[in-house]
Amino acid sequence: MKNTKLILAAALMVMMTAVSVQTKAQKGYSFNFNAMVQNSWLFNSDDSDMEDFSYKAYIHPAFSLGAGYNFTEKLGIGLDVMYSFQGRKQEYNGDESRLKLDYLKIPLYFHFNTNPAQKWMFSLNVGPQFNILTTAKHLDANDNETDIKDAYEDLTFGGFIGAGAEYQINEKFNVFCMARFDYDLTNPENEDALGYDPDRANSHNSTLGLQVGLRYKLSQ
Repeated sequence: MKNTKLILAAALMVMMTAVSVQTKAQKGYSFNFNAMVQNSWLFNSDDSDMEDFSYKAYIHPAFSLGAGYNFTEKLGIGLDVMYSFQGRKQEYNGDESRLKLDYLKIPLYFHFNTNPAQKWMFSLNVGPQFNILTTAKHLDANDNETDIKDAYEDLTFGGFIGAGAEYQINEKFNVFCMARFDYDLTNPENEDALGYDPDRANSHNSTLGLQVGLRYKLSQ
């Protein structure tokens, strides 16, 4: 643990001091808006083990606003507020149904980018994420809806990672495209709900998508 801290501290010091004389400063605040197309799942090993059960693609959008602060040219932190339309589509015994689970997500993350003086750069976001449930419905094959919010937790916790390319339009604006994956560590199902099976395995929300956005920079 001590060695890990020393390595991280040393890496941070190197990145803070190794600034090229040709590099234009990009330290400071930034704001971003992005949209994403994603596939989502609600994994449960008990469900997966059932005969004639299969997961289907559940592709829906997500949108977010965010703010960040780069304390060096390559390192920073950020906070986004994302609305995610997600859930699960499944087929069991030949019948398709859907779980509609929409969340307000709040990711807090570490940000890294390569040389900001270049037009193209690599960009990485990684960190924890809080998820606030807004909608929980079951839809049968005829799209008849049943509210099932009492069967799910209001808050879940997990983590995410996003990586991709960023293009500098000018000194104020960048566009970026990232692959983004998140995974809940906590069970989204309410174990205190009426009729919940105490022997049921934990479920886990997950999404994988392509995120495209615009970043506005307030450089120091």
